[in-house]
This record gives sequence, C-alpha cells and structure tokens, in this order.
Amino acid sequence: MAPGNINDIVAFVAAAEAGSFVGAARARSMTRSGIAKSVARLEDRLGVRLFHRTTRSLGLTDDGGVFLDRCTQILADLDEAESSMSDGGGQPQGLFRMTAPMTFGRLMVLPLLNDFLASWPRLKADVSFTDRVSDIIEDGIDLAIRIGETRENTSLIARTLTYQHDLVVASPAYLSANPAPRHPDDLMGHHCLNYVSAGRKRAWRFAIEGRTVAVRRRSRLSLDSGEALRDAAVAGAGLAFLPSYVVDRDLADGRLIALLSDYAAPPVPISAIYPSRRHLAPKVRRFIDLLAQNI
Repeated sequence: MAPGNINDIVAFVAAAEAGSFVGAARARSMTRSGIAKSVARLEDRLGVRLFHRTTRSLGLTDDGGVFLDRCTQILADLDEAESSMSDGGGQPQGLFRMTAPMTFGRLMVLPLLNDFLASWPRLKADVSFTDRVSDIIEDGIDLAIRIGETRENTSLIARTLTYQHDLVVASPAYLSANPAPRHPDDLMGHHCLNYVSAGRKRAWRFAIEGRTVAVRRRSRLSLDSGEALRDAAVAGAGLAFLPSYVVDRDLADGRLIALLSDYAAPPVPISAIYPSRRHLAPKVRRFIDLLAQNI
C-alpha cells in the first residue's frame, strides 16, 4: 500500500472519530483543507461516498461505516506490528475485536476480559456478545467463541477450550406442585421454558438407549436470554434446559434442582476460532491461553 494511501486512510479515520474535518485537523496537526483533500482522494479511488456532508455536520454513509471498521483494524494492526519490532514484541496492544455467545460471553468471558485489559494498558477491545454467527474474515474479527461443533472454512483455526454440560433444572416450588420427570418422554407433561435464537428454539437433547435424541416437550414460555430463563426457572415457571455455568450457583444454594441426570447428552465443545495466521498476534494468543486456563 502506497504511503499516500495510508495517509488518506489516517485522515479519514480521524475525521470519522472527530465528526468534523476541523476536529480531525486539530487531532492530526494538519489543516482542514488537507484532511478534506485526503478524504476526497480516498472517495475517488474507492468510487463511493464515505461521508454525508452539511455545513453543520459530518456523518458516515453506510459504505463509510463499513470502511471505517476495516480501516480501524488495519491501522491497529500496523501499530501493533511496529510496536512489536520496536520494543521486543510479545505484549498485547492495539485493537482486539472479539465475539462470543451472549450468555457465555457475559458470565464467563467478560470477567477475564476485564482482567486482561487491566493487565495490558495499551490494549483496546471491541467486543460483541451475540448469538448471531459472524463472518470472522469479512467482519475483521480477531477471535470468536463458538459453542457446538464448528463448520468453519479452512482459513480458520479452531481450538477447543472446554465443554458445555447441559442440565434440566427446576425450582423446589415447581417440583412441589408437579412430579419430577423420570424419563425425557415425561417432559410432555410439564411446562418447559425454551431458549430461542434467531427465531429457532434450542433442542433438548438426551442420551437414550445409546443414541443422542432431541426430545419433544410442551413450551409455556420462550426467551432469548439464558439468564432470563434461569430467573424464570428459579421463580417456578417451569423446567429449563441450561448450561451448568448458568445454574451451578443456584444448584449449590438449592434454588434449583437438577433432573434427568441419567440421560445427560454428551457435552458439546466450546471453541476459540481465529484466522489462520502464521504469526498469531500476542493479544489473541494470550487471551486464548487465558480462556483455556480459566473456564
């Protein structure tokens, strides 16, 4: 990439972050006209408009927003590459972009991420906790956490971190009014609380006669949050099918009781997915190691 191209990208990012050419010029110790000319050159090369311009404001177009995400990552990678050469390398720094499933991310990843950021002050993080499966390459993501068997393309690497154990749970209050199920088929006689993601209900799978089987059940309430399902189960609304990391404390304190343990399906892998790079950035390598050691 030519030096002029990099300078134009730096000017574009500065204008987007400042919300004006004047603010960008002040931040980069340039003139307003210099920033404007750099952005105009960039738009000419790309053949798209990056900003909506008015006399009072400067706003990104849809194309500008997409391009900003990529440029921010590119500049962060360049800063990291330069720093790794100048100070011996090995220290996490720059922008770290990660995605993880919502409940697992909030309960298991976020506490570790907070410690990680505290340990490495030159590191910034852009994190999405969502059950939507992102395109790691297209979205410029450094690390994605996936639950279940992965079907990623060959340009990605998968490392199993741990395994998720799913449990059927209910509150003592619910079980005092309803007989505990003794077989997965008994679920049809109970109020079951379903987890829904992208409009699809999560299957309840059990090991029955040597096979893993998805069992039908009656649904009284569907929610798109594992923590909300846990709260509903504790309140006695019905049976829930949840990962152990969501309900372990409630089981220990007696707020929930595990059921159908004899029919537990095999645990599913929780994996770290990242782009295949010959030299993995320290920020990614160290955080993967931290996850593997602590979850």
